[in-house]
Amino acid sequence: MLRGIGIALLLCGSFGIGWSVRNGLKERLRTLYRIRQIFLTLQNEILYSRASLPEACRRVGSRLEEPLRSAFLQIHEDMLTNGGGSFAVIWKKNMQAAVGLMALSEEDRRILLSFGECAGYMDNRMQAGAAEHSLHELDLSIKRLEENMENKSRVIMSLSIMGGMLLVLILL
Repeated sequence: MLRGIGIALLLCGSFGIGWSVRNGLKERLRTLYRIRQIFLTLQNEILYSRASLPEACRRVGSRLEEPLRSAFLQIHEDMLTNGGGSFAVIWKKNMQAAVGLMALSEEDRRILLSFGECAGYMDNRMQAGAAEHSLHELDLSIKRLEENMENKSRVIMSLSIMGGMLLVLILL
């Protein structure tokens, strides 16, 4: 009886680990879609509303949820107070704190953080072009993740269940 309960709990635990990893992949994809929408909105604010970069960050930040909301609003404030830092430094400093709380890979973080290095120009077209470049890189990352997600999910679930069964056999 006790052995059967232990086997059931071990199998449920291994299934739960696989389920958790699979949900992490889904959360990463949702986060990438949100970031893509942010860059698209930022690009539109710069191009069509003719907003300056600090004003575009304020407008975009006012529509976001945490942790990106406070990061964008802080970028706006830091740009207005002009503490002597470039846009790249301000962007990286504020985004690193927000990115740490999000489900992203290192490559996704690099894409998000590198936007500040390209967008610090005074010309609106150059800033919109930097957003377009980031959008392109995000689209590639999203496409790769979507193509591999179904197969990865199957493999993760299969390995976690098989690993649980192997542990059951070893412990018996």
